[in-house]
Amino acid sequence: MYYGGEYDMQEQSQSLTVMEERLHDLRKRIMTLEWDKSHNQLNSSMELKYAQIKSEYESLEKAVSGIKAELKEQSEPAAGAIAKESKAA
Repeated sequence: MYYGGEYDMQEQSQSLTVMEERLHDLRKRIMTLEWDKSHNQLNSSMELKYAQIKSEYESLEKAVSGIKAELKEQSEPAAGAIAKESKAA
């Protein structure tokens, strides 16, 4: 049985995993393009693609950070409540 908060945390964790996988893929692509750029092998059409990929990476990285912070906030009150219950017992 899922309570509202637990289900949301599970959904967020799953979407976080997908987003982190995408970040990994983008990071690999960026590294390749940066190597090409540093060796003057990046043509003009790929420069535009590089900028788009880097922009997507940065916005996705911010989103992942936000979700991680939210998950941390949600889990900390639950941990505090469990500690209070165990002290009361």
